[in-house]
Amino acid sequence: RLIADLLDFTQARLGKGIAVHVAPIVLHTLVADMVDELAQAYPGRTLTHRGEGEGECVADADRVAQVVGNLVGNAMAYGDEGAAVTVRSSIAAESFQISVHNFGSPIPEPLRAGLFEPMVRGTAQGAASRSVGLGLFIVREVARAHGGRVEVESTAEHGTLFSVTFPRAG
Repeated sequence: RLIADLLDFTQARLGKGIAVHVAPIVLHTLVADMVDELAQAYPGRTLTHRGEGEGECVADADRVAQVVGNLVGNAMAYGDEGAAVTVRSSIAAESFQISVHNFGSPIPEPLRAGLFEPMVRGTAQGAASRSVGLGLFIVREVARAHGGRVEVESTAEHGTLFSVTFPRAG
């Protein structure tokens, strides 16, 4: 995974962006399968999936899976170990979205603007269990490669929510 992340980072930094190969996907099935697979990597933690909306989307299935994996890994590393992590896939008329929510210490406001840059972390907590800090950068680059965007909200009261929105038609 580290080598793949470094290759993606290099490709994105050279101005080529991250390569995507779009095709029709069944979003909820893809995300549910990823959540089932990731749950095996985090025994003792609660990881759930919720799907909303119906229909097919057009995207790179491997890259969408990579987004889910990176966001869940981030939530597990920095979130409250006793609280559930929820992955939501939603489909609307013109777009689809993947979001990952966790509870834990909020990401400080001054750090949020640069959070999607390489080698940046929102906190020192959990840093030992993280990679080199490319996960959120890659999430942003995958979103961009699809013509989408990524956003983060983080408060002590409501937890942290990363949302990646993609155009539905690719």
